[in-house]
Amino acid sequence: MEADVRRFYDAHSTYEWERMDRHRTEFAVTLRALAEYLPPTPARILDCGGGPGRYALALAQQGYAVTLFDLSLELLALAREKAAAAGVILEGYEEGTALDLSRFADATFDAVLLMGPLYHFFEEDERRAALLEASRVLKPGGVLFAAFVSRFAAHRDCAARYPGKLFEDREAYARILDTGQFPPEVEGGWTAYFAHPDEVRPLCHSADLELEALLAVEGLVSGHEALLNFMRGEIWEAWVEINARVAPEMTLTGASDHLLAVVRKPRWRAVLRRVVSRLEAEGIPYRVVGGTSAALHGIPVHVKDLDLETTAAGAYQIATLFEEYVVRPVAFSESPIYRSHFGQFRIDDVLLEVMGDLERREGEGWAPTTNATETTVLLEGVRVRVPWLEEETLAYIRRGRLDRAALCLQHCDHARLMALLGGDVATLVLPSRK
Repeated sequence: MEADVRRFYDAHSTYEWERMDRHRTEFAVTLRALAEYLPPTPARILDCGGGPGRYALALAQQGYAVTLFDLSLELLALAREKAAAAGVILEGYEEGTALDLSRFADATFDAVLLMGPLYHFFEEDERRAALLEASRVLKPGGVLFAAFVSRFAAHRDCAARYPGKLFEDREAYARILDTGQFPPEVEGGWTAYFAHPDEVRPLCHSADLELEALLAVEGLVSGHEALLNFMRGEIWEAWVEINARVAPEMTLTGASDHLLAVVRKPRWRAVLRRVVSRLEAEGIPYRVVGGTSAALHGIPVHVKDLDLETTAAGAYQIATLFEEYVVRPVAFSESPIYRSHFGQFRIDDVLLEVMGDLERREGEGWAPTTNATETTVLLEGVRVRVPWLEEETLAYIRRGRLDRAALCLQHCDHARLMALLGGDVATLVLPSRK
């Protein structure tokens, strides 16, 4: 498959450069998204699968340090020509596959563009591997732009340009709807994977990336660009504005030919790994709880901060261990509902909250409410202590977070859940039975 993709682009380099002239809305809306989510210049960007460099050159002209990486040597050669003609300097031109970015060290780039490679990987494992490689070379907190061809793009194109082909090649078009796969019809021919909009978020989550936006980059005009491409000035800008405005609209994701996922490599994972490594080395008891625990169990939730439960003594040990990051010193704190030895720390812009001997109010008194169960989850080679997902789910129910509980329930082990509810396994997160 890789050889077919390379041969196709080697044979169609100029056609690929001109694609953005034929699809000006896609180009303009994508540039708007890059402007919104990219860090300030002169951040380092890897344009992986950037072909002839349309986006790489545009970003370099803005002051970004861009490395262009592509499978096709012909596309890279054309990019060099275009850069020279425009007086633009790129950091480098590298040839290779998005599945292997080993020439780049971990956490090298502030942002990565993966706007092309995912069009051509038939297997989910390959698409995930490409995302994982892009994430590896991305700094914690960095942004990744991943582009997909929509599942229904081929049928819209067929209807607009050669409607009879649907009948002539009905098996191929049925396969696209069923599997998203379109193999080359001849050696070196076009081959593509058409992604269903519903698969984008789970795929990104499986690569430990947090989806911030999913954009239908053709907006309202997918397949209706012929006249629009002739527009200039205020008329053109008005259409760019409206299409950028509606691009996040969920109902358009199936009606746009191309989708752009804006995902973030979360900082909290690297911070938690550092924190847990030090706690384990010092023998300080802890459990990671709340949304972080749910995320470590594989639940697709956005992590806002890190929550640690520990003993009272453990809270003050943690305060000593991370004293340079203190936001709120550990001290006994009481609210109408909870009390604990509570402190806050900010590490690499991630908020860590520590609760020692956490208790909740029950009637006129107080009762321990720490998680009683424990398991471990592997986080980039480090074992992290967390409660059972089933106990976290019950804690969400008790706190009235039914939306979060519903997300967790479908991943719970039934036997464990029933053991907690039946009292066969002790838990402190539920009100005491009297």
